[in-house]
Amino acid sequence: MTTRTLNPASTATIERSSRAIAAALLAALGVTLAACGSDSGAATPGPSAPECTGGVLEADLQAEPLSGPGVDPATGKLRPAPEGSSYTISSTYGVPRPGDAVMERYGQMFGAIQAQLASQRGLVAMQLAQSPSCGSGRTLAVWESTEAMYEFVMSPAHLAAMDAVDELVEPNYAITHWETARDDEMTLEEGVRRIKASEAPTP
Repeated sequence: MTTRTLNPASTATIERSSRAIAAALLAALGVTLAACGSDSGAATPGPSAPECTGGVLEADLQAEPLSGPGVDPATGKLRPAPEGSSYTISSTYGVPRPGDAVMERYGQMFGAIQAQLASQRGLVAMQLAQSPSCGSGRTLAVWESTEAMYEFVMSPAHLAAMDAVDELVEPNYAITHWETARDDEMTLEEGVRRIKASEAPTP
């Protein structure tokens, strides 16, 4: 079941935005995962395995360093939010569908999405991660504000990716976002924790 914890003004916007952000960011992950390949020969549990879900941190998760205009090149760390303010953090989890045709579609989309993210106003930093054993990918994006995040949602490259999300990504993808000024809450691990919390059944 797809997890959505975005909280815009209307149900229609929740549906549209969740699909859109997941589509765009996981399209980028699809290329990362394709480059990694499966040449190790190791068995892959697959997206339905209990250990391969959005709320469980993969044991072999391989994360790239944070990158973006808000990262200090000398330390590789995220610069703090301006005093008295916070960042909006979005985190996604997903498993690209198998097949050469899917990876070809990822390739077709990736250039436009990559260019959009490179020039996107309000994007502070981004991090990609992938798990060879689960075939899964995760993203962490840091935004100046929730408004900046939704500006990306409505960009042309993003809208094109939105239309293909069900074709490209297994249905158990998850996405969440939150606001914080704390460094320890701007991590992939925090994203996993929040996705798990959102998946918990309500009393």
